[in-house]
Amino acid sequence: MATSGTATFTRTRNQVIEAAARKVRAIRAGQTMGPQMLADFAEALNVMVKHWQGRGLHVWTVAEATLFPQVGQTQYALAASGADHATLSYVATELAVAGTSGATSITVDDDDGVADNDHIGIVLDDGTLFWTTVNGTPASNVITLDNALTGAASAGNAVYAYTSKIVRPLKIVDARRYTVASARETPLAAMMARLDYRALPNKSQLGTVTQAFYDPALSTGKLSLWLTPSTVGDLINFTWWRPIEDFNAAGDNPDLPTEWMQALIFNLALVMAPEFSVAQEDLAGPFGIGTLAAQYLEEVSGFDREAEPVQFGLDMTGY
Repeated sequence: MATSGTATFTRTRNQVIEAAARKVRAIRAGQTMGPQMLADFAEALNVMVKHWQGRGLHVWTVAEATLFPQVGQTQYALAASGADHATLSYVATELAVAGTSGATSITVDDDDGVADNDHIGIVLDDGTLFWTTVNGTPASNVITLDNALTGAASAGNAVYAYTSKIVRPLKIVDARRYTVASARETPLAAMMARLDYRALPNKSQLGTVTQAFYDPALSTGKLSLWLTPSTVGDLINFTWWRPIEDFNAAGDNPDLPTEWMQALIFNLALVMAPEFSVAQEDLAGPFGIGTLAAQYLEEVSGFDREAEPVQFGLDMTGY
């Protein structure tokens, strides 16, 4: 028996749209869609997928990230742009030679993984984390900076570099304090509720971070730490739900597992059905668009849940 040897089947945005359009008889097989119809289906597809984000956790959108706190800073803006720094992955090294205030280059132990235009943070001797960007490709462990150091930095001080900031998290479900010196993670208490955070009497009190509160807001998420960091030697690692990526171009593949393809096609067809006067029997019958759309969505919604233990305990309150 011969098999393909591959498991990479997927569809592009326009292939999903065309498949959905055939279900509602907007086009026939082999027919080309007009630009306005294509734009209408593409808009409906993006709106539908954004609505699905409200259904809850999906395994493929769970990600890990790291926040680089600053001493005395309580709240951090999480978005693709802005002054604060949180990323999916980073490079960590140390200064091989002391850096002087005003220097526009540094020498590190290892520049592997550091690239032109990366964000780069250097721990200064005053206990702050200085951020700028890399100017040009590093060579022989020498990194040129776009902005000069604002203070002295001793040999052995930590240096961090990364390429991109994370987008606004839909939710942060877990956070841990990572102590750089010992390379140990300590779980923070469960993410705080809004009212519990608001009730804290002194939100700017300095100390070791033990709790956090996250407000997704509208376009920029806001992560508040408590206690307010007293050292840049502790980073914050956290688990978050990232948004599903948009369908912007004809050749974009869905930011969903291939198991979701039927659900994607049939639910898009269902969303667009009112615009094409689809008969009720074609929607609600045993093999109708609506029936199959609900079935396929229910099947994959269960498929992508992570296995978690269930524990039972005795209620002794009546004794």
